Amino acid sequence: MTMLHSIYDLTTFCRKTAGDVPAKLVGASTTIVGSKLYLFGGRLVTERRMVSDLYVFDLETFNWGRIPVSPDDDIPQPRYFHSADAWDDHLVIFGGMSNQPSSQNPEELCVLNDVRFFNLKTGHWLPENPLPQSTPENIIPRSRYAHLSSVTANRLFIIGGQDFFNTWLDDVCVYDLVNKTWVQRRDYPRHCGTYRSVAVSSPMVVRTPQDELQAGYASSTIGQPGSRFHPNTAPAPASDVTPSQNLVHLPYSAAPTEDNPSDIYLYSNYNANVKRELEVFSPLPDVDFTIQDRSAAMTGNTFPPGLRFPTGAVLGNHLIIAGTYLAHSYQSYSIWVLDLNSMAWSRIDPGKALEQGSWFRGCIWAESNKFLIFGNKDGNLVDDYNRRLLSWEHVAVIDLEAFGIYQAPFPKLDLRMQELGLAALEERVLTDFEIICEDGRRIACSRKILEERWPWFKEQRLAMLKKAGVALNNLPHSTMHVPLPDVPGTMSMEEPRLDPRLTPRQFLLSEPYPIALALVQYLYSLALITPLQHAPTVLNQLLVLSINYKLPHLESLVKHAMHRSLSNSTSVGVYEVATLCSCRSLQIRALKTVMSYTQKRPSRTKGSTSTDPRSGGRGDVNGQQTYRNGGGGLSGSGSGMTMMSPGAGPSGYTAYGNDLASTARPRGTSDARWRTMTSTNASGYSSSER
Repeated sequence: MTMLHSIYDLTTFCRKTAGDVPAKLVGASTTIVGSKLYLFGGRLVTERRMVSDLYVFDLETFNWGRIPVSPDDDIPQPRYFHSADAWDDHLVIFGGMSNQPSSQNPEELCVLNDVRFFNLKTGHWLPENPLPQSTPENIIPRSRYAHLSSVTANRLFIIGGQDFFNTWLDDVCVYDLVNKTWVQRRDYPRHCGTYRSVAVSSPMVVRTPQDELQAGYASSTIGQPGSRFHPNTAPAPASDVTPSQNLVHLPYSAAPTEDNPSDIYLYSNYNANVKRELEVFSPLPDVDFTIQDRSAAMTGNTFPPGLRFPTGAVLGNHLIIAGTYLAHSYQSYSIWVLDLNSMAWSRIDPGKALEQGSWFRGCIWAESNKFLIFGNKDGNLVDDYNRRLLSWEHVAVIDLEAFGIYQAPFPKLDLRMQELGLAALEERVLTDFEIICEDGRRIACSRKILEERWPWFKEQRLAMLKKAGVALNNLPHSTMHVPLPDVPGTMSMEEPRLDPRLTPRQFLLSEPYPIALALVQYLYSLALITPLQHAPTVLNQLLVLSINYKLPHLESLVKHAMHRSLSNSTSVGVYEVATLCSCRSLQIRALKTVMSYTQKRPSRTKGSTSTDPRSGGRGDVNGQQTYRNGGGGLSGSGSGMTMMSPGAGPSGYTAYGNDLASTARPRGTSDARWRTMTSTNASGYSSSER
């Protein structure tokens, strides 16, 4: 029997955690650094006792471990509803509510305003830093708990919260993390706290070419295309040169700077009439900052409901908000995303993974573009919410890239260096090597650049030189020397055979000329900046080459370009090549696009189901995006899912000029089969009879 599943079930999986799992807690903090999550403090549910324990969770193995503490360490007071942030390989803890140190009664409480550091490299708590005597009293924050915090520009921002008497503290306090002192306090006339607000920033910013144009970048500073390396000679032929105005520069990630800092996004929602507010805190080069109200700019077909104890994160150009939604007839853990470019809200559907159980604490794993939610899949959401209980027995992992939410790749060269690299190729600077394409055309290039930026090529060159050196050493010293004959069908197992396509001056790359040229353009510029490289057909094959030749930076750039250009016309080709290359996130998003498109297409006959091979072989079942378990495409669930193409491989290539229509073909297709396919289908796409 064929089972039908929602495609969103492919984006989320649930795992039971292992190791030294923390007990159920109230008001504990979670902070992700790299591939580790750190849990600190909280109040034990069973004993109503606060703790200062520190746990670490491995995001790759799903194992918990308790971090041992040296008896010589100055351990912070136990606390809950404090804040914890990551900065420069440290955890930064501030404030919270604690037991009264001088009392044996666990019901006698106090609130704190201390700043404590845990060194993640050494595994030790740093002694508490006394404030400089020159610090003005009016900028030292009042003790508080359930406040908001965020780190940007080496400063810790403490926003709102409540004092011991549950009075709202309407201010913003700024702590200099380098000099370990408070530097500013400003009134902030809004009630903000963890119950209905969240403040988040990102250690990375996304920049666009317009950012560099505003900073004074101009192509004219490096000369005119075609004559940048030889300004006193005639420029290269126009057909060989890419004009600057035709170059394509995609958004990219970069470290924050004083001119381009990482903003803090403060989002609040109010259950009464579901009022939503968004303000952006932008740090200035000194200790000051600006606040911009963006509440009115938010749009969308649907908006987030009132979420309780929300958590959030910034990933790429998206603000993610998640929290508990409680209504009389419906309760759930809800996840929403705001596109910071269009300011449009949309909901993230995690499928069936979160339909049952108690889920409360969400956090972002930026390195893998994943959102994690901790809880208990067998718990009761309403009961646990009423007790403010946090469970750590299970974790649900949502693949955000499958929704088009990810951190853009980092560039290896700035824009001017990318253009200069491309100019060096187009003007044939220091060319001493040739790439020979499968149609016989040649690309002159520099062997040194290929060796420096293509590890596989360098490895093959070194192996060839080594073998040549051995052959020279084994040359006969006498005319009477007769070497042993090579026996056909046998070979030495000691050393791998050299790639026969490589010679000292040439490399035969069995790809069409446009594909080979696009690859060499990348090796020179370490970027995808030419219109050729962004042609859908070329992107598909560049993804295959990046996998085959182990070029992870090229792979990330290609996937970035594919995500941005994904549409109804490209989704089938992207889906198939993503399947071939095991790029699961891109594959799922392309499949969603295919299914969304096929749902909107009218059926040929009443009640018929579309079986157009270009739609991926998936029908429209009851108007829902579904896939068939066991019917090709994606099967299974969780991270161990098997991926299969609906056909025999990637579709062919749409024509790029006159080069790809007759020469490009799917991997693994025999010559005879390809001749048959191209003679009957000039577009390069294989027929539905594959």
